[in-house]
Amino acid sequence: MADFKPSRVFMAANRMMTPLVRLGLPMGTRRAPMALLTVKGRKTGVDRTTPVALEKRKDGWLLVAVYGVCDWSRNLEAAGRATITRRRLTTAVEARRLPPAEGGPILEEAITGAPAMIRRMTAPYFSADKGSPTEDWEREAIAHPVFILTTSID
Repeated sequence: MADFKPSRVFMAANRMMTPLVRLGLPMGTRRAPMALLTVKGRKTGVDRTTPVALEKRKDGWLLVAVYGVCDWSRNLEAAGRATITRRRLTTAVEARRLPPAEGGPILEEAITGAPAMIRRMTAPYFSADKGSPTEDWEREAIAHPVFILTTSID
């Protein structure tokens, strides 16, 4: 399993995607459209915004760190709250990282059920693949945090 190091092209794509998502243009897949996640930096306290793919669930939104533990996932876990912006609407959310036993099956479904292009892009960052036992996906959920985001009531 490779460690993800964002290339200049990846970072440039994120910088270009952010204003497009902010404008409300549909991006991502039908199952997991793109949104903007804004969370306070765990060290600086400065708001950081990054485009992410969110899957709507009956109890909130599902957010998977498909490239592994990264700054936004560390910040989200530390803060426990964030805002998401979709279609020009911003919503305050509470974030809870799922334990591996819960996150593993969700991670498996998210990755194996993703479009072929997404599976090819993320495959180098996973040891488990389609047909791997649940225990392998639970181990993956340690390195690839799975969060449930629910609407905040302030």
